[in-house]
Amino acid sequence: MAEARLSMESRKVELKRELTKIESYATIIGILVGSGIFVVTGKSGAIAGPSIPLAYLVLAPVVLVTAVAYSVYLSTPLGTRPGGEYLHISRTTRSLYLGFVTLWLKWLSYIGALVILSVSLAQYLKFFYPGMDQWFARVLPFGESLGRRYTGDPSLGEAVIATSALLFFFVFNLLGVKFYGWLQTVMVIVKCLAIVVLVVPGLFAIDWKNFSPLFPYGFWAHSTSDGDKGFMAVLAPLFFAYAGFESLAQTAGETKDSRTSLPMIFINGVLISMVMFFLMSLVAFGVVPHEELARSSFAMSDAAARYLPWWGGAVVTIGALMAFSTCLNATLFVPARILYVFGEDRILPQWLGRVSERFRTPWVSLVVNAVIALVLLWTKSFGYVLDIAIVGMFLVYAMHSASLMLLPFVRPALYQKARVRLNPALLVVLGLVSLASMIYLTVVTIGRDISRHQALPANERGLAIWQLLLVWVAIGTIFYAIARWEGRRSGFDYNRLLTEEWAQDKEEGK
Repeated sequence: MAEARLSMESRKVELKRELTKIESYATIIGILVGSGIFVVTGKSGAIAGPSIPLAYLVLAPVVLVTAVAYSVYLSTPLGTRPGGEYLHISRTTRSLYLGFVTLWLKWLSYIGALVILSVSLAQYLKFFYPGMDQWFARVLPFGESLGRRYTGDPSLGEAVIATSALLFFFVFNLLGVKFYGWLQTVMVIVKCLAIVVLVVPGLFAIDWKNFSPLFPYGFWAHSTSDGDKGFMAVLAPLFFAYAGFESLAQTAGETKDSRTSLPMIFINGVLISMVMFFLMSLVAFGVVPHEELARSSFAMSDAAARYLPWWGGAVVTIGALMAFSTCLNATLFVPARILYVFGEDRILPQWLGRVSERFRTPWVSLVVNAVIALVLLWTKSFGYVLDIAIVGMFLVYAMHSASLMLLPFVRPALYQKARVRLNPALLVVLGLVSLASMIYLTVVTIGRDISRHQALPANERGLAIWQLLLVWVAIGTIFYAIARWEGRRSGFDYNRLLTEEWAQDKEEGK
């Protein structure tokens, strides 16, 4: 049996390393400077007023200390495979289940984000063609019936455009990682040019009176009849703009010289995005009063229309479309690698780890993710996924930071192989800052959700976020147990995954 297994491994089709540093920067900036800055920023003004630029700066150190954990882990032998948090936590704690549950939560977040991003992309297209719902109702088979059913969240036109966008990026991801990287880089360049058009002249059009008072709803979070208000209340939802920086870890199996390049790209990418967030929000709230910005569905485009010629709003809207597209492209790329490594490590069905011989992409996982996203889209079921996604993201970051604190002490041999090594005491401090921040954001988010549920009539209450989390973990646990049982029956060596694999310290192959 051992000889047969070795024979199978020798014939195994693996992912291909074709992503360069530029394409890696395009991945992290593409997914960070995405929908969050264009959608969340304006709406956040209703919670905290014009203090949003300051909020982005306050959140930046939290994101940076959280990113340190990824830089350290990616510089170890674990940085040559996709898997991210799953690999890092499971190899540190020697618990495949703990690593699995962490990334199982994150996988669901990505699937929900796929749907939300594709719908948001369609909604932004209405800037150019506001009558697209009626047009699709006229030209599609059964269009009138579909139009009556899909009147919003999403509407018919939004659902069709969202489906088309998902399928478009699915094809590019399927054709090979080089196609993905090329498309991502081109779109990021277009987006950055649009941001320059928005920011540079906008800095000279700022009316600083718009920032007074800086905290019109107060500093501390408090509940009102119009929802939560205050500077502290905006930090949790605004953190969504920084969400996704860890996606870069899933490119480790397809990036050239990943252990050397990815750790610095992580930190630099977060810093570049932080500057973009600050400048874009500074211009938006400096040009448009926060009350008006909060009511706008196209906040950045409306801000640009105040000081740019007639074409300025269209240019910025194109940049926003590129922001959604770069985020959507990367968000389709990442969860396929999650399912791929789950299948490869036999903690989910093995067929999820199949790689196309021609394109060297995890085609089965790509198909599974695309199908699930389309089902959620057309059944309008992605609201539940979004509820889990936000808290799941905080929990993933918290568990990953806790794992980093343990690494030098419980896995010193692995830590010594890291090319980015900090003093263990400093790692503990950074990890505690990140852990405490994520626990705070988790408690605040769950607490607000419980309060909202209690305010609803009993017959209108659905499952609370914490209940949805438990249900999703239970579902994953069942799949995990079945896969482990099948793996043990076939003689798969799980102990080797936790010890011998990273101990070999293999360099990145081709």
